[in-house]
Amino acid sequence: MKLSLLAFALPLAAAVGASHHQPMHMSRQAANKKRMDARMQAMDVETPPYEVTKRQLGSQFLNDNSTKFAVDGSKLPNITFDIGESYAGSLPIGSSNASELFFWFFPSADAAAKKEIVIWFTGGPGCSSMNGLFAENGPVTWMPGTFAPQLNPWSWHRLSNVVWVDQPVGTGYSTGKPTANNETDVADQFRGFWRNFVDVFKMQGYAVYITGESYAGAYCPYIASGMLDQNDKEYFNVSGMLIYDGVYTTDSIGESIPAVPFTDSLPGMFPFNESFSKEIHERHESCGYADYLEKYLVYPASGPQPQPDPTNGNVTVEQKSCANILFDIDDAITAINPCFNIYQVTNGCPFQYDPTGGVNDYVPNGAPEVYFNQTSVKEALHAPLDKTWMLCSSMQVFPNGDDSLPSNQLAIPNVIDHTQNVMLVHGALDMVLIANGTMLAVQNMTWGGKLGFDSKPEEPLYVPYHSTPDKGTAAGAGVLGTAHTERGLTVALVAFSGHMVPANQPSVAFRQLEVLLGRIPNLQSLEPFTTDANATQQVSANSLGSGTGPQVWLSGAGDGSTCNGGSSNKEGVPTNTAPGVSAGLSGASLMATVTVMFVCSCFM
Repeated sequence: MKLSLLAFALPLAAAVGASHHQPMHMSRQAANKKRMDARMQAMDVETPPYEVTKRQLGSQFLNDNSTKFAVDGSKLPNITFDIGESYAGSLPIGSSNASELFFWFFPSADAAAKKEIVIWFTGGPGCSSMNGLFAENGPVTWMPGTFAPQLNPWSWHRLSNVVWVDQPVGTGYSTGKPTANNETDVADQFRGFWRNFVDVFKMQGYAVYITGESYAGAYCPYIASGMLDQNDKEYFNVSGMLIYDGVYTTDSIGESIPAVPFTDSLPGMFPFNESFSKEIHERHESCGYADYLEKYLVYPASGPQPQPDPTNGNVTVEQKSCANILFDIDDAITAINPCFNIYQVTNGCPFQYDPTGGVNDYVPNGAPEVYFNQTSVKEALHAPLDKTWMLCSSMQVFPNGDDSLPSNQLAIPNVIDHTQNVMLVHGALDMVLIANGTMLAVQNMTWGGKLGFDSKPEEPLYVPYHSTPDKGTAAGAGVLGTAHTERGLTVALVAFSGHMVPANQPSVAFRQLEVLLGRIPNLQSLEPFTTDANATQQVSANSLGSGTGPQVWLSGAGDGSTCNGGSSNKEGVPTNTAPGVSAGLSGASLMATVTVMFVCSCFM
């Protein structure tokens, strides 16, 4: 009854007050819009719109062997701007055409991009890098829910030559029968493709930077490590590696162990009722997860971590209730928020339509065919016309599973020790893989002769202030997370980002690529973007303070205190007997919750 009265009273109050003044939120919204418009107008004057490089017949990459791969961007549907010089098509993984990997290569116009190339892999396993090109860090960006493709000012090809590759065999437009049994097989096959690619575009001796996301946390280290082991700088001159939200360790460490603390760190996103909250906290304790975090998520590392498995009693993942804790949390939150996105937990309803084929599988009635399945797109990209493109392959790209060792045991350390230039990045709002899992993987990894980081990550991750001529491609600036470097490894934890950092925080990813390429010394640098012709004014160094964002989950106090333990976060849990429904918090409970979060964020 109270709800009905309130619903009646609100429109009446609005009508009575309308003759006197606008509601406060409306006037504030108008003022904000006026300020934003003025800011955008000023930026338009300061900085001309970004112009893409037009194809030049005298390009160093256009030759007798590459001509057949040249892309006529004007033939790509929905794209009304010049995407510049690019090449796409398929090359074999060796001397036989039985299996081929598909690529789309964009040369760079940046004068600083000399003999170097960046390789991008989307994860999966079996997910196409074409989605990464259109939705994350390529020259074209067509985000879910947006009207049309846009020119991407944060495209990585503005900094370096970049190629997006569909691999392993069976992924995206790539063709052939998958035969890989592990990451060593994947690395061997990719090297065969890469030799062919280098020969076609005459890139002998180029510095190679390996990048990717998600399952590329397995791909990238093994491919980079395999290249380095060849001791062949003509074809495999690996000079650095950058991975976003990667798979580096077992599912239990990357997902299950940090799952409950993750929900505690974002109470507004996970408003569970008292009974379910109590259940998952009890499981977190009884499974040994709380003890595991308290003992091993510390700085410096406390020692090698026992790997959870059915024969190890330290963490009882053999119990179904332990192994399934993340899935049960996912089911519970989806009952509350039917549009919950485990890749970006702040997403809500309605689903956004993704014309390039997104993870939510939502296709409204009357929508055109998924972009990369359109015949005109395939023809423009020299892709196989008879291949049904899928965001993630329906076939198993590892027919018998991937029996590789986790990449943090040997492959990542090998790349760090050889290059002294590795960056592992994780988004704060990613739950399919959780930042604390990445930190556990780092603290159980030996490189440079030592185990893990000696110090807690707490330095700021700074993104330069910059002009933003187009509201459709606006991106953040200032301190947007935390970044820490020791012995050639940088770990960056990114605020306001889910699983796909280049999509959620493109300016952060752009800056990180600048660091990887050696254009900028580190992620604390106050230098403007190297592509900022007008060198927008930056803040002073003493104004940065500590890092922000995802370190609210980090433990490592060294005295047994932790922000991860279930017991310390049980206060303020909403109470309601209906499953999946939250009751309102009292003022005292809300203050308790806020206080816990604030203290954790300050590493107290």
